[in-house]
Amino acid sequence: MRFKIVAKYIGVSMLLVSAFMLISAMISAYNGFDAGFLPLLFSGIMAGALGIFPSIFVRNAGRVRREEGFYVVTGSWFFCSLIGMVPFLMYGGPFTFTDALFESVSGFTTTGASILSDIESLPRSILFWRMSTSWIGGIGIIALFSLVLPSSGGSGSTLAEAEMSQIAKSATQLKMKSFARATVLTYVVLTIAAVFSLKFSGMCWFDAVTHAMSACATCGFSTKNASIAFYDNPLIEAVLAVFMVLCSIRFVLLVRAFTRQGARAFFGSEVVRVFLMTLFVSIVVITAGLAFSGDNGSLLHCFRLAAFQVASVFTTTGLATTDTALWPTMCISVLMAGSLVCGCSGSTSGGMKIERAIVGFKSIRQKVTQMKSQNLVTRISLDGKTVSEAAARETLLFIVCYIILIISGAVLLSVTGMDLESSWTASLACISNVGPGFGEVGSMSNYSELPGLAKYVCMALMVIGRLEIFPVLYVFRLKSLRQAFQGKAL
Repeated sequence: MRFKIVAKYIGVSMLLVSAFMLISAMISAYNGFDAGFLPLLFSGIMAGALGIFPSIFVRNAGRVRREEGFYVVTGSWFFCSLIGMVPFLMYGGPFTFTDALFESVSGFTTTGASILSDIESLPRSILFWRMSTSWIGGIGIIALFSLVLPSSGGSGSTLAEAEMSQIAKSATQLKMKSFARATVLTYVVLTIAAVFSLKFSGMCWFDAVTHAMSACATCGFSTKNASIAFYDNPLIEAVLAVFMVLCSIRFVLLVRAFTRQGARAFFGSEVVRVFLMTLFVSIVVITAGLAFSGDNGSLLHCFRLAAFQVASVFTTTGLATTDTALWPTMCISVLMAGSLVCGCSGSTSGGMKIERAIVGFKSIRQKVTQMKSQNLVTRISLDGKTVSEAAARETLLFIVCYIILIISGAVLLSVTGMDLESSWTASLACISNVGPGFGEVGSMSNYSELPGLAKYVCMALMVIGRLEIFPVLYVFRLKSLRQAFQGKAL
């Protein structure tokens, strides 16, 4: 592995982070040089220097190899999270080293879990930087900076491909460079549309911008202690729900929806139909559960609560309008199931992804069908395309690894002293990048009271879940580490 090449491209991601830090510092200046100005200015300069430094020594990097791409992707997320905590740490207040790192990792992985009990006490510049981490992480650090890499070298395509899962690659039907451009453009357009929609729904400009960034990144950070419950505005909730759902659908399908193929391409997708039907059925079930419990007002109010929370949890956003920990067990079970599967590949959503659930179900059905006859040949298809045996096998392996990690995380969290409900739901919420769970980490609670070790376990789950397991396992496999330290090429 060529460490200089990996360092150079990780440096490019640091420049992106530096730019957003300096924008946040400008917001501080606009607001009378609040307490976040110096931390953000210093952090922005430091991140910029660290980003430029590798490029001084590596001018002609050449094309990034596929193996090196995994190191660049994993390294970028790691170092951006590390440098992203510096403004929090320098600001001080509620941020210890562990808590500053937790908030940064949670933002970049779009998990939205927080250690903050009094969000509204933070200056606007720090709040904007907090939202910036989620917005950068939502589209993917590599997808953003691969746009500025030379097309001729192919490095941008290699890095974008390394960051995507196999099931997302099979859905693009575009070259990686074109896909990155289309994805970023769609992301920016959706964010701008969300800003104006929220402004005209009753938010101030600052809250509209920050919540648009959070919703489109499917992160769940808010500028209010009570999250969206603070506004108690049905129109704001409806706007956020729409954009959360849109940003959890394959961006390539959203692009096609505005082409000649129009709605036929969008609603003709099996994945979209299953995802939307899952949302609809879950909303109906939870509405009925809340109505029968008799503690949640009228049927219309129950529907309002159910629709927003289903949209928020199933898209891995985590914004809240009520304390779901107080809901009936059946409703909680539906939300937990939704936080396991979540949105679509090729979107900002986290979780296992609806495509994998469909392929997993079809693989089981295929096996049962083949039991009737050993000579019967059947194929699995997704959106009219045949899924190769290798892709189906990888999907099933991913699901197994995912479940093992949830169990392992829950066990480790319980060792730190967390109760059963909190440890299991925190493990699921962190690896799925949902954010809030139940118990100690419910939708109206936070992760501040967790022991230090538990926070590091949660951070590890967030990163593994955001990078979809295999790139992290590849980088940290024993053979890889031994070769890296010995300076051997992969």
